[in-house]
Amino acid sequence: MSQLSYCEIPAGRIAYSRRGTGRPLVLLHPIGVDRSWWDEYLETWAASYDVLAIDMRGHGDSSAVTSTITLADHAADVAAVLHKERIAGATLIGVSMGGMVAQRVAIQFPDLVGAMILCATAGGFPDDVRPRIRARGDTSREGAMSEVIDDTLARWFATDTPRPDLVAKCRARLAADDWFSWSANWEAISRLDNLAELRDVGTPALVVAGDADASIPPAVSQKIADALPAGRFAVIPGAAHFGAFDMREAFAPVFDGFLTDIAQ
Repeated sequence: MSQLSYCEIPAGRIAYSRRGTGRPLVLLHPIGVDRSWWDEYLETWAASYDVLAIDMRGHGDSSAVTSTITLADHAADVAAVLHKERIAGATLIGVSMGGMVAQRVAIQFPDLVGAMILCATAGGFPDDVRPRIRARGDTSREGAMSEVIDDTLARWFATDTPRPDLVAKCRARLAADDWFSWSANWEAISRLDNLAELRDVGTPALVVAGDADASIPPAVSQKIADALPAGRFAVIPGAAHFGAFDMREAFAPVFDGFLTDIAQ
């Protein structure tokens, strides 16, 4: 059983759990959910790896976001946890926003990162797309999460998802989220601009996309692999945005193959 721990940061605290022994894996979740989305992977990975799953700020058991936040701030939070736990050279595995933050950790704190798996994520957006991303929340008013749940689920899951239980879990998680944290994190995502800096990140990296992803098409994810000197790219047929979770049987062998390769 993983034990919940906290790392104090100037803006509050970051919640995380650590389990297993071996080479370190650090798991970073998408916007709006929490570290529990990695539980099914953790059951397997903890037998071979030292697995640390983090609730990013504004999510799960971590502190809410109360002012403007950036992806660089999230990266600093992750670094604070890794420093506290005396972890370096970890493989960071991030889905969606988690993958964006993983990129920032590799850029800002290269000694902490030995490899990356970046799934259903982007390294940057065209300027005309950024306002649409910001519009998924609104920090200027007291909104309600009920306004965005249906549209969000439609972007994240295929209508014929093999895991309707995860759709229900996601709906409940989003309904419990804090509106300001949700909105501030979308603002942070809208400013994503990592691609130029990724050219200086030499760590091995696997970028994985789903060919049915309505949020981040494979061509967007491929730009990350193209920018990384040691980047690889894989596409999973039929996978939507949350494919890493609702099609785990297709993603896990790809992840595990990469983890085995970099251990050679």
